[in-house]
Amino acid sequence: MTGPRIAFAGVKKAFGKRQVLNGIDLAVAPGESLVIIGGSGTGKSVTLKCLLGLIPIDAGSIRVDGQEVAGLKGAALDQHRTRFGMLFQGGALFDSLPVWRNISFALGGSVAERRAAAIDNLARVGLGPEVADLKPSELSGGMQKRVALARAIAARPPIILFDEPTAGLDPITAAVINNLIRTLVTDLAITAITITHDMTTVHSVADRVAMIHAGTIIWHGARAELEGCDNPYVRQFITGSAEGPIKVPGVR
Repeated sequence: MTGPRIAFAGVKKAFGKRQVLNGIDLAVAPGESLVIIGGSGTGKSVTLKCLLGLIPIDAGSIRVDGQEVAGLKGAALDQHRTRFGMLFQGGALFDSLPVWRNISFALGGSVAERRAAAIDNLARVGLGPEVADLKPSELSGGMQKRVALARAIAARPPIILFDEPTAGLDPITAAVINNLIRTLVTDLAITAITITHDMTTVHSVADRVAMIHAGTIIWHGARAELEGCDNPYVRQFITGSAEGPIKVPGVR
């Protein structure tokens, strides 16, 4: 396809008097892995929710594969969402279902076909078939995240959204998850958007990086350009400095 897979233009969203998105302009090419960074409350998660149609936008345009998706309802909205896989921050696995049913939850076919598909996707995230019949509570946090990743790719969606994929994980497990994401995005030719505070994830996963501050994209560019960026907001964020233009509420 030509043109961006995903395009935001002038997207605004307020909750009461609080303006969360204040003119988001952003494009993601097919097969590209974009990572969105920014402080807490800057609009990263709201951006993803608007893309999925979970919350309506107040102004602007969101197009996926050239189709305007802002304002979709009913069957059209359901169809739009089939283009996406999602890795939630907490995994969001169904505690009462075994792993294979979690992974194949949105798949069709017979029980045998869905179980086989689940086992195939477990292999893609480095887990063996012996995991298939376990419950999520029997897994470590890193294994739960891998199962959630297997579920996200199970239907082979063209787009996957990753919400803080390494949150709560130790550095070694986080590195494993980051490497899996990078490998799967490349091997399956997926378009990916990841939101994160973790600069290790940025360097492991991103082709391009965009930073949100005060509801707008204040910088975007290739991952390789990030370290040399002279934007003071970006510099403060990537270095983790307490000194700079970004102020932490309650801290002087």
